[in-house]
Amino acid sequence: MISAINSSQSGISAGLKRQEVSANNVANISTEGFKKDTIVQNEGSTGGVVVQIEKSSTPGPQFPEANGSLIEGSNVDLAEEAVNQSIAATTFGANLAALKATQQAEKSIIDLFA
Repeated sequence: MISAINSSQSGISAGLKRQEVSANNVANISTEGFKKDTIVQNEGSTGGVVVQIEKSSTPGPQFPEANGSLIEGSNVDLAEEAVNQSIAATTFGANLAALKATQQAEKSIIDLFA
């Protein structure tokens, strides 16, 4: 049961980190030259989720300045970030439900022996 709790807790943390990264990306959508961060999730060696944050190298759109030179906008896509935030909420909710179910199962086992 302990590994199930640890897996759920790491999943909750992964959902929160995805939300945090997406919120930062959206907050910087109008920042010239901003490169969005992306989340990579992998299974940990002992179970659970390992989260890595990677900086995107995709160029942003080019905009002309008054003097004729071009400036690079951010490479943040608002539609993509809406999807990321939805994934984050689902990840958080699913892992929270799994954690609650594990805790309830542990309580039921303890009640059997009490």
